Amino acid sequence: MNLIYKAVTLGFGGAAVTTSTYAGIYYVNRERPSVAEYLKSSGYKLIFFIENSDNVKLQFLEEFKSDRENIKLLIGFTGSSDENGGKALEKWCSSKLNEEYSEHLGDLSGVKKYCVLRTIESQLSRNKKGVLSEGDASKWDQTYEQRKKTTTLSPRSQVGLNGDWTTPNKNTDLQTIKHWCKTQSQSYFLAHEKIYTNVYNWCTEDGSKVTQ
Repeated sequence: MNLIYKAVTLGFGGAAVTTSTYAGIYYVNRERPSVAEYLKSSGYKLIFFIENSDNVKLQFLEEFKSDRENIKLLIGFTGSSDENGGKALEKWCSSKLNEEYSEHLGDLSGVKKYCVLRTIESQLSRNKKGVLSEGDASKWDQTYEQRKKTTTLSPRSQVGLNGDWTTPNKNTDLQTIKHWCKTQSQSYFLAHEKIYTNVYNWCTEDGSKVTQ
């Protein structure tokens, strides 16, 4: 079988990401595309395309933890260790992504759920959380007031606010924060970055309970 490694450049903050070093995802000369090729052409970003093998493992760990019981049923994992569960999911995804694509492939929906990058909004939803809506005025206020108390954890610059907390303009600040939350919640959840935590702290009802 003629295996062709293809470098893939993706938009992770301008970083170049390739599959050839660590991913185990191969592009094969055959009549039908692999599942990996199909997903890539359909606009999905595979977890394996993250640029560091340790970060790939961390991503699969968090993916496993985000929907533990359903993933265990899907991949046939019976252990109790999240770390081993993440490794098992990584192995399962690698195998499935290298299969020949077919619209009748039984595990395709599972591959789309657990082998690709999801948004921060999706990760919040898996954790039974969500970004506050425009109508949650009092909850935005509560979270905002809490962030004023945690300046080391959550400096204003974290969400694009200028100035300091000595003379804040809450209405203007909240407009900036809401825009930041809307934008960042649609970005990819990457376990090795802190953006998810920042969105959780600034943009959710539970953020009002986060202390130093």
